[in-house]
Amino acid sequence: MPSFLVPRHVSAHRISAIALYRALLHQSRAVPLPAQSQQDLQHVVRNRCKQSIHLHSYQRLKLAFQAGYEALDHLDAAVAGDGKSTSYIAALLAKAPAKVKAEPPASVLSKRKIKKNNTEGACPTAATPSIISSSPPPPKLSTTELFARPHPLPQLSGKRHVPVLFSANGIPILRIKKPQPEALSGFIKHRITQRQRRHDRRHWLMEQISFAEYEDMWDDIVEREVGVGSGGGDGGGEGIWEEPTWAEEFENAKSEVDWLIRAEARKNVAVAARMQGVVDREREAFERERRERKEARRMKKDGRRGVEGAEQAEEGG
Repeated sequence: MPSFLVPRHVSAHRISAIALYRALLHQSRAVPLPAQSQQDLQHVVRNRCKQSIHLHSYQRLKLAFQAGYEALDHLDAAVAGDGKSTSYIAALLAKAPAKVKAEPPASVLSKRKIKKNNTEGACPTAATPSIISSSPPPPKLSTTELFARPHPLPQLSGKRHVPVLFSANGIPILRIKKPQPEALSGFIKHRITQRQRRHDRRHWLMEQISFAEYEDMWDDIVEREVGVGSGGGDGGGEGIWEEPTWAEEFENAKSEVDWLIRAEARKNVAVAARMQGVVDREREAFERERRERKEARRMKKDGRRGVEGAEQAEEGG
């Protein structure tokens, strides 16, 4: 494996690691130990594998694989009936820290699956169909409804609030009122995470381009000295088809990421302009309604003064 590749991004490494992980889990369920010890052993396997998932050092990965295969040998022997291996596993499990034997936290994907299964498996009782049928799901807010503001005053639940346009780490956000909805906070977090992933990938690709240029230099040396080219021919690189260079593939991938970053920036500018239009229209409507309320109060006050003046005139007559 080339040293510039991240191990967990290589298919051969991932297949080997997943196969070892599944074998350890399978044998830990079959080892002749009490049920609680089997469960603790499975938690140890999950926690240790989770700690090693981001290892990039080849030396540390080698030690991790050696430890995993050694543990698998002891598990296989214990399952086959070797009492010495069973005692050895039980002794190591007793010495393991409590945090390693604790149940690992569920991932976000697992939580979503559990929530989905609970929602699909829920069966309403005979006493609740009318309640379920009479409560439709809440309507989804769309950007069309957002940019269609301002709404008429009779459609509002109270006084009109002028929205505030602010930048959330470069992302234009239109906040109608406080507190900020949880869905909006999740949207902002998702957009920021997505953009950060793109920038991280762009920097990673830039590093890979520099490594790939050395690979292209090596291919040129081999082609010049040995006569074996990277194309489809028999030397000289003038075959029926010609393979792209190492650097070209990374440069194409970087161009795609650059295009996505620029497209997002252009989209943010356009959305910010539309949101500013919403703010301006809302402010105009707010000022107009404020003047109307002020005029209505003045007319009401003048009418009350006129009535009081007429009453005083009648009393004086």
